[in-house]
Amino acid sequence: MVLSAPGFSLSAQDIPQKVAIEICNCVDTIENIDSLEAKVDRCSQQGLATVIEASSDEVQEIYSSEDAVEETITKAMQTLITVCLKIRKYIIKDRRDKFYTRSSSSEANKFYDDGNDLFGKEDYKGALKRYTMALKKDPVYIYALDNTGLTYRKLGDIKKAIKCYKKSLDLYPEGSFALQNLAYAYSALNDFQNALVCYQKMAFFYPDDPEGYFGIGKLYVSTGQYETAMDYVFTAHRIYIATKSDYVNDSEKLISVIYNKLREQNKLDVFNQKAREFGINHN
Repeated sequence: MVLSAPGFSLSAQDIPQKVAIEICNCVDTIENIDSLEAKVDRCSQQGLATVIEASSDEVQEIYSSEDAVEETITKAMQTLITVCLKIRKYIIKDRRDKFYTRSSSSEANKFYDDGNDLFGKEDYKGALKRYTMALKKDPVYIYALDNTGLTYRKLGDIKKAIKCYKKSLDLYPEGSFALQNLAYAYSALNDFQNALVCYQKMAFFYPDDPEGYFGIGKLYVSTGQYETAMDYVFTAHRIYIATKSDYVNDSEKLISVIYNKLREQNKLDVFNQKAREFGINHN
């Protein structure tokens, strides 16, 4: 299963969405990807029956044909990843375990390890040569792709860094490392729209990770959209506090920027209301 971030919002009355929610509720434990697919297949019929039985006579009539049933289940499957966090998390973990592994080529691993040693010594040109050699031995070695992108960034070649992160995401679209660094690279080029897309994907794929929310909030602050930024910055701040992250200082600084800007606009009531909603005290 390949995940994709949602591009639209479904109506609360949408039958496929209701079926997807029923499927999510039906799936309990997930042992492996095969068990997940078997349970989803079983639960799809059960979920559809539950939703249709609870619907009006007109809705039941609409969904009585075989074609309507097949179309509804197809749409429910497309919606499932959006509405079911536990399934989304499992699929991402399963795919990460497959893609983020050592190479099957011992030579690629040796070049990669040498590259890491040189990178640690800030010999970025030397590291780049080793990572390039690793990728010649194994072109789909995601660790080497990601670190090649990072090395290009250290060398100031943002465009080549972007190409590496895109190649990594072609293999594993949910890669948090590549998404975050691609967002950073786009930001460095003042391409805020593409940076925003990357951070939005991070927030969707990894809702427990503050970095997606913080990145979105920072972009909105940089473009003067302070009220929009609050939800994202406050969300990141709460996660930083809960995880006792050192990055809480960064979110505190960004909150102060928002506070001061809204104060200048005589909108502290908006700030204070949102802060109360998130249980955040700012003096």
